[in-house]
Amino acid sequence: MANILEALYDGQLEIGENYMIDSAVLDDENRTRVLSQTEVVKALGRSQGGSKRGEANLPRWISAQNVVPYISSDLREAILNPIVYKTTNGNTAHGIEATKLVDICEVWLDLEKSGEIHESQKETARRAYILLKTLAKTSIIALVDEATGYQFAKDRAKDTLQKFLAKALQEEAVKWVKTFQDEFFEMIFIMKGWNWGTTTKKPGVVGHYINDLVYSRISPALVGELRKVNPKVNGNRKKKHHQHLTRDFGHPILKDHLAGVIALGRASGYDWDIFKKMVNKAYPVYGQTIELNFPETFEELENKKEEGMSNFNKNLNIALGHNPKNES
Repeated sequence: MANILEALYDGQLEIGENYMIDSAVLDDENRTRVLSQTEVVKALGRSQGGSKRGEANLPRWISAQNVVPYISSDLREAILNPIVYKTTNGNTAHGIEATKLVDICEVWLDLEKSGEIHESQKETARRAYILLKTLAKTSIIALVDEATGYQFAKDRAKDTLQKFLAKALQEEAVKWVKTFQDEFFEMIFIMKGWNWGTTTKKPGVVGHYINDLVYSRISPALVGELRKVNPKVNGNRKKKHHQHLTRDFGHPILKDHLAGVIALGRASGYDWDIFKKMVNKAYPVYGQTIELNFPETFEELENKKEEGMSNFNKNLNIALGHNPKNES
């Protein structure tokens, strides 16, 4: 028997006309977001109908003969094979992947458009429409993350890391980190078996990986772009290169690099050793790298002696092959 997944975070999602649906973020490699299938059925105004099966062996709530033609094979598979998991209270629950809620709602709206809907099914179509209107404004993933507290944990972890970097490296690095997608951090945490609390306890550990996966591999790509936006005029540059990095912290090269690293994480099956080999091949560490030497905790950081220019500024200048003293 396969291991039962566990909820890392769970809580009630309020959606539509105050419909309450139990939701959870699971501990699998994808951090799958799930909704209670029973409560999805209730939100649609349907009845589970016990264990009896109807048309196409589907549960009674969605097995009416006029409904079945609108159910895709993918959705049918999801309904017939609910995700079994343990809640944070230790109870066993049956869920459906949260993104399937959109597909379920569309079944009922397609039925209504066809003109074949029965009077007894119109209330379900109305509720499906209301649910889809809500999901048009905010994704179901974002709603689940908010309802379960997962978003709070992510925000708290990123805030801690930003504060740590602000102390260790001054403001430049912080502005870069603010553009990092949550998925970048999630990828590392999944591979290392961490949760978001790791960042609040030892932000320097995460800092080391940011240095390794981003700063030490991206600088050569930035050099050409910086020369374009910061050219020499009459032999002089108006600004130092790193001032453009500070202003343009949402630089597309940085975003593209992060997207590539995240894609490699997925391709590796979230295996750290395989991932590192793939990263080293796709984004080799170049000869001149940024070595930030992070302390691990705030306490260690406070004990380090401050010495003029931050390590970030020193090493960024080295990585860019730029020495202000040599400018003419």
